Amino acid sequence: MRIIYFSPHPTHDIVSEVGYSTHQRETIKAFKNLGHEVLPVVMGGTIPEQKKQFTQEGPRRSLKELLKKRLPAVFYNALKDAGIRRFDRQAAAKLEEAVQHFHPDLVYERSEYMQDSGMRICRKAGIPHFLEVNAPFMEEMRHWEGNSLLHPLGHAIEKRKIHAATKVFAVSTSLRDFLARRYQYPAAQISVIPNCIDPESVMLDPAHADALRQQWNLYGKQVVGFVGSFFPHHGLDDLIKAFAPVAQEFPDAVLLIVGGGMNEEALKQQATKTLGQGRVIFAGKVPHSSVYHYISLMDVTVMPKSNWYGSPMKIFEYGILGKVVVAPDNGPVNDVMTHGKDGWLVQPGVPALADALKHLLAHPALRTEMGAHFRDKILNTYTWNQQAAYILSHFA
Repeated sequence: MRIIYFSPHPTHDIVSEVGYSTHQRETIKAFKNLGHEVLPVVMGGTIPEQKKQFTQEGPRRSLKELLKKRLPAVFYNALKDAGIRRFDRQAAAKLEEAVQHFHPDLVYERSEYMQDSGMRICRKAGIPHFLEVNAPFMEEMRHWEGNSLLHPLGHAIEKRKIHAATKVFAVSTSLRDFLARRYQYPAAQISVIPNCIDPESVMLDPAHADALRQQWNLYGKQVVGFVGSFFPHHGLDDLIKAFAPVAQEFPDAVLLIVGGGMNEEALKQQATKTLGQGRVIFAGKVPHSSVYHYISLMDVTVMPKSNWYGSPMKIFEYGILGKVVVAPDNGPVNDVMTHGKDGWLVQPGVPALADALKHLLAHPALRTEMGAHFRDKILNTYTWNQQAAYILSHFA
């Protein structure tokens, strides 16, 4: 089969070590692993050099910052949305050119906010169009950026895309049900495809892991760990609060936080004020080649918070190493994990998170059992190759 993988977003490349890049890159690779010919049409870039063209510098950036300060959010966001619509015309031209030269059997699109170029070109060319939806775009943008005068248009675009697609995929059952209600589309016709992992990408060097254990003085310690970006919605402040009573009950326990980003200094100050020196280790941002080595040092891995719609990749990175996972008891996590069998799912709030950490630190055999069970489930169900085969099973 000849497949065009289409991603119209102006900055979502496939070379960065972030969630959306990994998702796109691994899906493309999995299609190829199954023997299909794949042409990536990724507007954000397919090589590192392409990422730079979208960086705003100098006068353009200054004007953008000035407008943001002076205009009400509803108008400023409308200007940004209009820019996305203009860019989508470029995406349409790029996709149409690819269709004319590559002659695909299928266009597989990662859907994006305010963009419908894939729908328009596939309809024009009469090509089957698979649409992957990763978020409730309008609600997500309203939450993070505020309202826009063009949001009614955005809702109309989302509805048209979903109804026009040959097949629709959502990354969680929660998102599937939301899309079905919001855009009057049969839920049974939306297939759920959670995030996955490539087991062959997990490379561990025992000497590297031992060096890290020595570097951070983790011998003889029980390690509670987090790996990821420091976004407020990831709940690291709650994790530090929850670890305080854990540290009192388990003198050999330490909290290892790997990553960086927003509020980093505030989190460090919170950790020092709450727990003193030495009980919380901030390892900083590390090379991707070291991520699994850090996870291998952890006895309990944690994802403190997650949104209601997105499939979290972090739990698969933890689980593939057989680590017990503490995660929110919400729809996307319930899609892939069963409480007490694959991991420990907690209700919102610091007390529940603290109780989970105490329970798991006190029961090492249970940690091992659940970690092994989730790892087996991942290997049997949640690999990118298996997901790619499932996606293409819908092609007729």
